[in-house]
Amino acid sequence: MHILWLSWRDIKNPTSGGAEKVATEIASRLVKDGIKVTLFTSKYKSAKGKEIVGGITIIRRGGLISCRLFAFIYYIKRKDEFDLIIDEINTLPFFTPFYARRKALTLIHQLAKEYWWFEVIFPFNLIGYFTEPIYLKIYKNQKTIALGASTTTDLKKLGFENVTTYLPGVDFKSKKISKKEDLLLFIGRLTPAKNALDAVLAFKIIQQKLPYLKLAIIGSGKSSYINKIKSHIIKFKLQKSVKLLGFVKDQKKKTLLEKAKIILIPAVREGWSLVATEANALGCVPVAYNVSGLTDSIKDKINGLLVKNNPEDLALTTVNLLKDEKYRTKLAKNGYTFSEQFSWQECYLDFKKFIQKNSRE
Repeated sequence: MHILWLSWRDIKNPTSGGAEKVATEIASRLVKDGIKVTLFTSKYKSAKGKEIVGGITIIRRGGLISCRLFAFIYYIKRKDEFDLIIDEINTLPFFTPFYARRKALTLIHQLAKEYWWFEVIFPFNLIGYFTEPIYLKIYKNQKTIALGASTTTDLKKLGFENVTTYLPGVDFKSKKISKKEDLLLFIGRLTPAKNALDAVLAFKIIQQKLPYLKLAIIGSGKSSYINKIKSHIIKFKLQKSVKLLGFVKDQKKKTLLEKAKIILIPAVREGWSLVATEANALGCVPVAYNVSGLTDSIKDKINGLLVKNNPEDLALTTVNLLKDEKYRTKLAKNGYTFSEQFSWQECYLDFKKFIQKNSRE
């Protein structure tokens, strides 16, 4: 079997995130099982037009939007080479029902919804928000696999009938929870939708109550948004307490999660939040906004805390948790146990079962 996987980014893209991590974990295992995978995606600065990563053949053409047109041309010229297409929808789809309906399966991690207001300029945010339900309905009769219950529910509300739900894996494992330091974390792309700024606004309030705490912000992003974060750090005189670490490798991220007591996740929406599950696996308690996706990865008052979507509530909940070490430890232990159910191999086997079932029909 030869699969053509369509995605707007690949794992080596500087802006890649959880969706690309999931795709790579699954696709690389497909290759190990003897299934050829070609990933067609956008090209970024300094990227090769073609390369092999983890056994996956990556073809890069066009930008984040135009790659969809190039994908259509690429497939039409080579359609006899491919037995199956994975149309991975991230904000905008590849519209495969128009040219490869019978061969295509749909993968979706999350709907954009609120992302349009935070990540796209006017009037395109308005157009995107109101047209998303319309163009997604093109896929309602396609065999679809979705990450987590929230996305599955969103799709069913749009009329999708054949949706399979699957869960991600987790990279980090630990035999025991490490001794913690007075450290809080934010981990994620530095974009308005991931909302690191709210973590800084919350930390300003937290430090007024607990001045010994530190906050480490991990992630890269657009310079305009990073500068906005930096200006608030200076405005609040938090230069000694808040550190912007930029992109860090997995081992460094693991070390920081092992040290930190709490991770702040003020995102406006998630597909799941791999970082919440990674934090659970290392005894770091997630305190997050009560939004779609985070309600899947975080069970309130069990393996973390969900709060109202504002910095004040994020801050006060964090302060109260830090003042109650017995409760924080309980949540950390619950999270550690919760994380044990997730593995990339199980994620892959569920995905492979979906492919096998639907490629035969």
